Amino acid sequence: QEISLQGKLNGSKSGDTLSLALRPEAISLGRHPGRDASLSGEITELHFLGSVIRVRVGIGGSTVSLDTFNSPATPPPAVGEKAEISFSSGDMLVLH
Repeated sequence: QEISLQGKLNGSKSGDTLSLALRPEAISLGRHPGRDASLSGEITELHFLGSVIRVRVGIGGSTVSLDTFNSPATPPPAVGEKAEISFSSGDMLVLH
């Protein structure tokens, strides 16, 4: 999925197409303050790991994995549900 960012990543130029990576702990489900980038997709898998839920989100033909807390006060997302993930552009790693 295409995203636009303010500023440059590792010497890239405006309009460059880059392959990027994110660590799972740098990604949040939903929008959060301080996170300046987001992508939309669909929940494809859920894995309950005790106090953590591993969530897989299908985005533009790729799958993004993230972990979220398993809290009785917050129901987990459902497979097939539309989802937005957010992250800080400073956490992105450029792959070459």
